[in-house]
Amino acid sequence: MHPEEKIRAASWWLTWKDLQWPDDDVAEAIERRADAFVSSGANWAVVFGAHFRWDYLPLWLNLHDLIGTIADALHRRGVKLFDHHSSVLTHRYASIAEARTMRRCNRHHIPFAPSRDVASTWSFNGELLDSWRMIDVATGKPVFLPAYTAEEFCINNPGFRAAYAKYVKMLLDSTGIDGLMSDDGFFYAGWSACGCRWCRKKFREQYGRELPPVTDLTFWGNYASDAFKDWIEMRYASTREFLENVRDAVGPDFPLMSCCSSSADHAMARFALTYQEFCLPCNCIMLEMTGNTPGLDGTWNTHFPEQALHLGIAARRHFPCLGLGYGYAEDTAEFIWAFNKFLGSSTWVSTLKGRLGLPDSKMTALRDDPELVVRAYNWEKQHPGLFAGETDTHTALFFSRWTRDFYGMTPEDYTADYNHACIELLNHNVTFDVVTDIPEPCGKYHTLVICSAQCLSDEEYGALNRFLASGGCVIASGPVGRRERRAEMRHSPWLAQFGIECEMMDAVHPGSFPPGPGGSGEVIPCRGVFDGRERKASEWVRIERNDGVLLWTPGRMQCNARELDLAGAIRSMERFPVDAERADNWRFRCFRGRNGERIVHGLASSFTVSLMEELEKQRQNPRGNNLISAIRRKNSASEIVLKTEGSSLRARLYFPLAGSESEIPVRDGSVIFSVPPAVYYFIVKFPGAE
Repeated sequence: MHPEEKIRAASWWLTWKDLQWPDDDVAEAIERRADAFVSSGANWAVVFGAHFRWDYLPLWLNLHDLIGTIADALHRRGVKLFDHHSSVLTHRYASIAEARTMRRCNRHHIPFAPSRDVASTWSFNGELLDSWRMIDVATGKPVFLPAYTAEEFCINNPGFRAAYAKYVKMLLDSTGIDGLMSDDGFFYAGWSACGCRWCRKKFREQYGRELPPVTDLTFWGNYASDAFKDWIEMRYASTREFLENVRDAVGPDFPLMSCCSSSADHAMARFALTYQEFCLPCNCIMLEMTGNTPGLDGTWNTHFPEQALHLGIAARRHFPCLGLGYGYAEDTAEFIWAFNKFLGSSTWVSTLKGRLGLPDSKMTALRDDPELVVRAYNWEKQHPGLFAGETDTHTALFFSRWTRDFYGMTPEDYTADYNHACIELLNHNVTFDVVTDIPEPCGKYHTLVICSAQCLSDEEYGALNRFLASGGCVIASGPVGRRERRAEMRHSPWLAQFGIECEMMDAVHPGSFPPGPGGSGEVIPCRGVFDGRERKASEWVRIERNDGVLLWTPGRMQCNARELDLAGAIRSMERFPVDAERADNWRFRCFRGRNGERIVHGLASSFTVSLMEELEKQRQNPRGNNLISAIRRKNSASEIVLKTEGSSLRARLYFPLAGSESEIPVRDGSVIFSVPPAVYYFIVKFPGAE
């Protein structure tokens, strides 16, 4: 899969009616639906439903034939099909009350689940399915996930790994699918998982450790314990190794991805969840936009730091990035598309009707997924050149995984600094990329931003010095490079080589089970002394070293963002080829097209959101997305002035969702244009600009 081959995907929902297969009515419905996908402009369909695939073991022959029939119908029309299922979760219920909850809250899975008694007899590949279950480290019993009414199979169990690999090969052989989204291969139960004999054996043999009881708080939640850090590291490695097992089953180039809504959150160590591991076996980066897009408050920037990290991971590996957003009306589906185009991502639009807690009879007015994207996807299909190329920037923001993993018990320890830096640059229309490795000298990036990244590996420490020595600019805030990869204090902190004394008290997080933040949750300030004088939190120190420049401040982004003016610091070092002179409450990202064009994507920053009030009142499940019926841009300027470098005399202005485009003049290096009230997304192309 090539990253410039943009995916336009919609969900192909399986329902209870489809379980009648083989059936002539279902066959006719498949043909009609395949026609709808072609009409929508989609080039991929993604199976949603029959999600907990192990619960369908008695029906695999029928289910695979159904999926194969769908794939054939789509292939005859030039559309590809991803299968999408949970590799490890299984619905289990002990009473009719639990069964009712399962169907009310997860109807979209088509929760066809056996009773516990029957499930205990099921076997595959010579082993009982129940022998694969994750075990709660506290109780010694199988883990249970109330939100899904489910148990989970252990990704470290060799019998399960072999069985799932065998299933995946069966699936590919019998369906002809074009890609696989293998979900949930991580520790969904969090710190409670997993205490099975295979996880304990792995910890013993690979790390020389015994997993202690949960009463041992010298281990559990103790970030000063090397043994607990080994446990974190082993669990992350397990998620990667499981997907490597899937990669072996599907072959080297087959499109493979897994679900992941965040790799940036401080709590990811709890689940051992990050695309920084997934991207090694996977070749498509998933970017799940959980919640409403936009939110009920009319904003959309809350998850931008997570999305920016996944975009950076995708760019680093040259993989496509697929942004999944949920909605129930054309307005929300089109916004999800526009937001993905603004990010530079491919798009997957999906409803999530089964989580509403509504019976089918109440949802008849809601349209099918491909019907929601007709205007957006067909417009993109007709204008592919506007969505190719790469970000037009020389600025990168570093995400420190080691600080998140081994020092980041709370957002205040690190990830809030990263989040604030992302949103600060977004709000000031600085196009930037997130990187997970220190860039190589003389590459794309001239300026590197690094905020409160306490933990630098030896490789990162050296790479940061090489970046500066090559003439790069490092803009650093807060405590940077005080610790080694696993948070041990360095004898020679990175900032010390520049004559900076950087001091900070350590956060106090007492051991606990389950591991939790403890302490006050307050932001601990950083103190810095340079040239014999203590520097204020809002003060930048400029140090020139050989050909490079270090700008450093003791201020931390999460509490000093406004005074620090990070965007201004970048602008003092970088020239922006396109910048906004007048564009209140609009956000911009700039791209460089295949032929050198400069392409600016503009998106309104806030909206008025309307709901389907009657259906909202009838919902029986508060989880999941709201039924947004309409969005309208709010408080954003109607006249835009963009200043540009280069000698272009004319630019081209596009209002994609209004279906219009026009030429606009470039006068004195600026373009001026008006945006109609109904328009919240536009594109300006400066052809051939240098």
